[in-house]
Amino acid sequence: MNFKEIVQPSSLEEAYEFLANHQKSVIIGGGVFLRLQKREADLGIDLSHLSLSYINNGAREYHIGAMTTLRDIETSGFLPKCMVESVRQTGGVGLRNMVTIGGSVCGKYPFSDINTALLSLGARLIFFKKGEIAMERFLGGNYMLNDILISIVVPKVDYSTCRYFKHTYTDFSLVNISVSSGENVRIAVGARPGRSVLVQDINTKHTSEELLDQIEFKDDIRGSGAYRRHIAEVMLSEILEEGLLWK
Repeated sequence: MNFKEIVQPSSLEEAYEFLANHQKSVIIGGGVFLRLQKREADLGIDLSHLSLSYINNGAREYHIGAMTTLRDIETSGFLPKCMVESVRQTGGVGLRNMVTIGGSVCGKYPFSDINTALLSLGARLIFFKKGEIAMERFLGGNYMLNDILISIVVPKVDYSTCRYFKHTYTDFSLVNISVSSGENVRIAVGARPGRSVLVQDINTKHTSEELLDQIEFKDDIRGSGAYRRHIAEVMLSEILEEGLLWK
């Protein structure tokens, strides 16, 4: 992506003013995937000077700044297991030091592993103007907010894990699954290919095949929907066999 101009606002108010007053403006998070896009924007708004890189460990929730990198999540030492697992094979260390969680979320990338993990945890997104929006609602909507993501709120859970299948170690996932159990059991599936979605009807007596019946898997150049479904069923079956999800 090419920008005619890049600004580095010193406050969220200033950043939002740039966004609101320039129709062809783009928020720059880590900027990694923006570099791959072949289009031009009038204005790039760099958020790197707004102190949005942090991880706060609260009593019942984690608060993660939108500019926090995937490497910071990987090395935090206390975030939910599924989040750490989801970023561990996202490119190399150098890439994870650049990719931000806010950029990953707002991009709604269909191959994203971290978005699947956040969805399974029941994460909530905090925007500058719109306020709080559930991750499920944000991913499910066909709209892009003309707003700035400030932070992600992640509830603490008793158990979580993430699985994905890749052709190579640092490749995009062919399919991924993340689960968590706390007040409720949540199962999310992503890279189907398509944005991450939740399994809605969960019963402890259901097999992995029955749980995934409601999820649509599609064909693309990297694999068929049937192949993705089979891999997803195997991964979920392994999680269920561990016996930790229903505790």
